[in-house]
Amino acid sequence: MKKDFTGRIKLCYLVREFKKNDHTHFAYLGNFLNELKKNFNIYLITEKTQVFFYDFWPIRFIRMLGNLLYARFRGYKDFYVHYSFLGAFMASLAVKVFGGRVFYWNCGEPWKYKRNIFRESFERAVYKSISFFVTGTESLAKNYSEYYGIPIKKIKIMPNWINIEQVTSDMRQATSGELRKKLQIDNDKKVILFAHRLSKRKGAHYLPEIAKKLNFIIHNSSFVILIIGDGPERENIELGIRNYELRDKVRMLGWIPQNEVLRYFAIADVFIMPSDEEGFPHVILESMATGVPFVATDVGAVRDIIPPLMHNYLVKANDTEKFSLKIAEILSKKPEELEKIKQSLKDWVKRYDILNAINKFTELIR
Repeated sequence: MKKDFTGRIKLCYLVREFKKNDHTHFAYLGNFLNELKKNFNIYLITEKTQVFFYDFWPIRFIRMLGNLLYARFRGYKDFYVHYSFLGAFMASLAVKVFGGRVFYWNCGEPWKYKRNIFRESFERAVYKSISFFVTGTESLAKNYSEYYGIPIKKIKIMPNWINIEQVTSDMRQATSGELRKKLQIDNDKKVILFAHRLSKRKGAHYLPEIAKKLNFIIHNSSFVILIIGDGPERENIELGIRNYELRDKVRMLGWIPQNEVLRYFAIADVFIMPSDEEGFPHVILESMATGVPFVATDVGAVRDIIPPLMHNYLVKANDTEKFSLKIAEILSKKPEELEKIKQSLKDWVKRYDILNAINKFTELIR
């Protein structure tokens, strides 16, 4: 660990991509890096750019190598890499020659999916080359260790975060009546929210079946499912909704910038996450911070990061019948029961506030 003349820790922070108003979890990095600058002298490198020429693979490789060497020669000995395998590998090469440490963050369940031998071999090589592997929870650390053979002593825990103060402010400003009016949703309709990439990993292909079963379970009730996101399953979802004649029950909204999604949580009665694979999902943090009850699949670190009160609303992946029943259960709860859940979620999520995450990150690097 090296400090600059002001006493801040010098850190080279490398991300796969970084875009303002992004619709993915990468949008969270902006606030985090701004807070981090109070304790750290940050040199930021992005693997991908918005310029096509620089994203041409050989150019990307040369550009990243040049940036890493430039940072190292300027005295940056610690490299924190967020999701970029290429960045972690190249940073490891740089510190192997010139000294330093590489922390590589990854959080998911990649062992659930087959990869070609070249990709699998490269990823395993990266895990061997880095100084420390960083992931979200102890249970994920154990899983990564078992699958990739990473020694537990080489793994550090760094939870995801949410800016509770910002969420509280945004929720105060959000006027659910205006958004309902814009979306033409009557006040007596229950709102079910899905916000994720429309891929099989995120369970998007289950949405038509969930909508069908839910319509049968609560056929006398009025509800609408808002689907925020886009991806390879969109066409199949739209086809399923048409075939089940549920177009009046489902709205496909496409991608919405991350900083606008909270407006939709403000009108949601329940959030749903039927994923087949997860790590440490930010959307669950958003749901808790806004006090919106959720039904989710029991995958990744979801069980680890939610209050015990919500364990009853975790469902085995692919069980659309039980998933739909749990949604109906939440929608049928009395106001006082919902208020208890809402307060429990808001109290629990405080442990993931961005300021706590900054302290944890600083301890990790020291």
